[in-house]
Amino acid sequence: MQGFLTMKHPGGAITQLHKKDQGRNGAVPFLAACFLLFFCLPASGNPDHVTVESGSPDNATRYSITSGVCSITWIAYNTELNAGVVKHSSQCSEPLSQQLPLLTQICKEFFRKDTNTPAFRTLFWGGLIPENSPASLEMPLRLALAAYRSPGWDAKKGKPKKGNINRFVKDLANSELIYPELKELFERFHRSILLASVEKVRVLEAKKLPFYDQLKRQGIQPADKLPFDCMAWFSVSEVKQDQSK
Repeated sequence: MQGFLTMKHPGGAITQLHKKDQGRNGAVPFLAACFLLFFCLPASGNPDHVTVESGSPDNATRYSITSGVCSITWIAYNTELNAGVVKHSSQCSEPLSQQLPLLTQICKEFFRKDTNTPAFRTLFWGGLIPENSPASLEMPLRLALAAYRSPGWDAKKGKPKKGNINRFVKDLANSELIYPELKELFERFHRSILLASVEKVRVLEAKKLPFYDQLKRQGIQPADKLPFDCMAWFSVSEVKQDQSK
């Protein structure tokens, strides 16, 4: 991943401060120059460039961006079978709300350049807990909390009171909207998003989860068994704009 994730940060202007008299009058211009230098330097965390790589061995186009400690890549597949499928990959511990500028930049490039944009129908998120660390754990935390509060979840047995666990987690994640940032992202591009399929749901005792302290504050007991991770596929569809407006 590191081989194709790049980010250009604008270079700060080099300001030369000349030596002043050491008296009281010389201190004022010196402090003023420092003040201007501080506020004129560019913000280091702002994304400004998406790297696009095509023709990879897996016949896909990669849209990648890096800012500070965050790296995000979307892999848009070009094969006939997978045209319209995009895989998300990230390495970022920042809250999802703070990842939105990066995701927005990638979306702009993808919708502007990718030949499969009209066919885009599936965003494969991977696991709610990403393969790479550090990672944001907001969606896993939201899922665990939602299950604990659901009357349909048996926290002692660690499974739904009835029905299939994959179906239960999918319906719960949608009804409780554990992905509001993704909804906001796609609304900016006149698209809707819905969790369409999950598999490989993982369940653990609350005390073994990396965010147990947050669960404990909600009254969750150490032995309560909760779902926190799964492989997630989102369906994406275009929202028809009202032509009468």
